[in-house]
Amino acid sequence: MTRITFVALVIGLTAAAAVAAALVAPGRLDVAGGVALGTGFAGVCAAIAVVTLGRIRSSTDPNAGAKLVNAFVGLMLARMVGYLAFLGGVVALGIGDALSVCVGLVGGTLVFQAMEVLYLRKPA
Repeated sequence: MTRITFVALVIGLTAAAAVAAALVAPGRLDVAGGVALGTGFAGVCAAIAVVTLGRIRSSTDPNAGAKLVNAFVGLMLARMVGYLAFLGGVVALGIGDALSVCVGLVGGTLVFQAMEVLYLRKPA
């Protein structure tokens, strides 16, 4: 599984989430689009975290462990603030169904953060 790039998995799983939402709510393109939008945003945030944490992990700096922890905490804070701003924009602009965007964000976050661990634990 880890031979596939993280971005390719994000794109594939986002498309799968949109198809699943379209099957659950047939004829409601706003629901499928909202789930895809939320899942895609969670995937982009996870991809940024994988790249950032991967660079720190592969460095030869003796303080890389402490930097990795600090970067993880900072990225989590930035991700949550980004999620709030993203949801605020979705509601303010009326893009898609806000509840389905939230479902996509929650589901995408759970899946993509588990994948982050897999990608960061694999040998460099």
